[in-house]
Amino acid sequence: MGLVSIEVVFYVLEAITALGLIAVIVFFWKQSRKSKHQRHTRKVVESLGVKYLHDVVLPDGIDGLVFIDYLLLVPDGFVVLGTQHNAGHLFGGETVDQWSQVSNNKTYKFNNPLYDNQSACQAVRWNLQHADNPSANTHWQVQGWVTFSNAGNFPKGIPAQVSMIDELKSNLAPVIKNNNIDENLQKAWDALHDLSISTRAANKH
Repeated sequence: MGLVSIEVVFYVLEAITALGLIAVIVFFWKQSRKSKHQRHTRKVVESLGVKYLHDVVLPDGIDGLVFIDYLLLVPDGFVVLGTQHNAGHLFGGETVDQWSQVSNNKTYKFNNPLYDNQSACQAVRWNLQHADNPSANTHWQVQGWVTFSNAGNFPKGIPAQVSMIDELKSNLAPVIKNNNIDENLQKAWDALHDLSISTRAANKH
């Protein structure tokens, strides 16, 4: 078997380098788009004019943890807001386990995000009931929503409790109503805030 020429080795290495560079460019491009949508989501949440916590970590009541993208304080209680970034045409329903994403003529499956959102709502209720602060034990309303970035769309209709990010403010308008927060509700909010901080600190590695 003849030896491979230096020129061939050079071209192979050059091709590998080019492919690696393309992969890096694509990765950072996708990360940039994701960051852009994340910034837009935060801007919309801030425009709601309510107090909120970002990246909340709470015990789930069964020796585990739940992670909440946004927890909003509203006059009647709390809104647990999950965020999704799925590009392309999206299809799903409230009771459908697997939702579909069609992008670039390819179909992908992803878990129904409403299920995790419902679990997060239940965890908030559990923590309110077991909070050290007695004023936090009141059964405030805990409502769940999932918002999708405008990278995707639902051509066959959007499921209940799901909102495109640019429609979130109008969808939550009936829940926000005004910014009058009851004193005990504020104490419950403070209790959740402190619990999230202590839970995150206790689970750092």
